[in-house]
Amino acid sequence: MADEVLLRHDINGIHHLVMNDGPNALNSNLMDTLSGAIADLREAGAPPILLRSSHKALFCPGWDLKYLVNAERHEVAAALVRFNRLVFDLFSYPGPTGAAIHGHAVAGGCLLALCCDLRIMATGRPRIGLSELNLGVPVPAPSLVMLRERLAANVVEELVVGGDGCGAEGAKNQGIVHRTAEPSVVLATTERELARVAAKPAKAFAATKQFLLGESWRRMTGPSAVYDEVFLDCWFSPETQNRIRGIVDRL
Repeated sequence: MADEVLLRHDINGIHHLVMNDGPNALNSNLMDTLSGAIADLREAGAPPILLRSSHKALFCPGWDLKYLVNAERHEVAAALVRFNRLVFDLFSYPGPTGAAIHGHAVAGGCLLALCCDLRIMATGRPRIGLSELNLGVPVPAPSLVMLRERLAANVVEELVVGGDGCGAEGAKNQGIVHRTAEPSVVLATTERELARVAAKPAKAFAATKQFLLGESWRRMTGPSAVYDEVFLDCWFSPETQNRIRGIVDRL
């Protein structure tokens, strides 16, 4: 239905999870629905997942600042828990995962894309990058573990500290995405490349993924209370609150 925040389609054995909540800002409903869908598919044997968006210009812009601008500390803490869980659920999914990035992927949206094993990005206007430090908060600690696993150290530093983002060619050159494609064929390209990975023996693929990433998964689920409190202290600093209000006013 058109009012569902997440559309699910099984196309030739690939399970498309289509974010369908307007601009797809990550609110509690969308994050919980995504985590629930990933859990369902894990229980169903971990078939391949293709993550994409129904929005013409946006893959995902990150957290829903319109809601969080007036949120109390416990509400932002709950959003952080949800987001950390979603990042872990997608990154640790046993089957192959792919992101068809045909629009801007910013902050939390960039992190969701990087959770996926395969990342294909549209050429042209879309940009991908992390804007957390520009806002006034650190990238959440579990996501930093994921980033260090996915990318070279210098790329992680530039992505996290630079905050400028880049287009498809720049993202490919830095290893942020695997391939670029014209906007009209991003989805078909992602389907084709993901199908090639999914054709490998599923049990061996899951075991290989466990061997490669298991240590990072364990670090992501370790004690995080101290890091979460630092994140919240930064979020509720006067400077960051002013920046959040300024962004929401412009929205």
